[in-house]
Amino acid sequence: ASEWSVHPFSGAIRDGYVWGRGAVDMKDMLGMTLALARHYKRNGIVPPRELIFAFLADEEAGGQYGAQWLVANRPELFDGATEAISEVGGFSLTLTEDVRTYLIETAEKGIRWMKLRVRGTAGHGSMINHDNAVTKLAEAVATLGNHQFPLVLTDTVREFFAGITDLTGLEFPEDDLDGAVAKLGNIARVVGATLRDTATPTMLDAGYKANVIPSVAEATVDCRILPGRMAAFNAELDELLGPDIEREWLELEPVETTFDGPLVDAMTAAVRAEDPDAHTLPYMLSGGTDAKAFDKLG
Repeated sequence: ASEWSVHPFSGAIRDGYVWGRGAVDMKDMLGMTLALARHYKRNGIVPPRELIFAFLADEEAGGQYGAQWLVANRPELFDGATEAISEVGGFSLTLTEDVRTYLIETAEKGIRWMKLRVRGTAGHGSMINHDNAVTKLAEAVATLGNHQFPLVLTDTVREFFAGITDLTGLEFPEDDLDGAVAKLGNIARVVGATLRDTATPTMLDAGYKANVIPSVAEATVDCRILPGRMAAFNAELDELLGPDIEREWLELEPVETTFDGPLVDAMTAAVRAEDPDAHTLPYMLSGGTDAKAFDKLG
């Protein structure tokens, strides 16, 4: 909190924006959802179909006690529901001075929070040790962290690129896809992360004293996997890490759906009611939401 220019829990309004922890992810959507429910209640509005509001915990930790639990243990609460609206979509993307599109999420990469564990021979730091768990773990982490997984275009990403090409003329040749994506401006990093799997080391844990070589060293790796790539990703991990690195993980499968149907039509109509010249396009989220749980309901 000491590095924030505004206290993270202040909710201060500055320059027309709300500042604070969760203001963008995702108290904004929560506020809009509650405002809609209140509007319907105060004005006696009965929507043309049943709406189910689900407020859930621990999405950031995988939803094991929130959405995942609810879907596994109380699926009857969602009987008759044919669509689910989650977060991270609906924002605008200005492609040219006169061309705007709003992105609708239709896919998410899978999540695997993986712990790597290496065992070695404990000893005193002053002695030569050719079976150092820390050294072996460091080599494995460097190998994985520096590896670039192959380029794979999913249906969602292909449709996104085709839409951008139709709107702007910008081409996305597969032999220079990274270069073409870089021309997308602020969203380039978001799109770039949906072109291949990633495995990003984020935490290290080994030892308890400067002069003691530990017998065990561990690392945590945040893996994000494209739809349809789980088996290939596992095979690539096996090749990169070898048989001596122990692995355990929490995993949520990738999800992907098509960019069509009544909900997409309704979203597009709602956007154009406010921005008549706008377009809508599908996109893939490189992160994850509770959509991974609700996808299991069919």
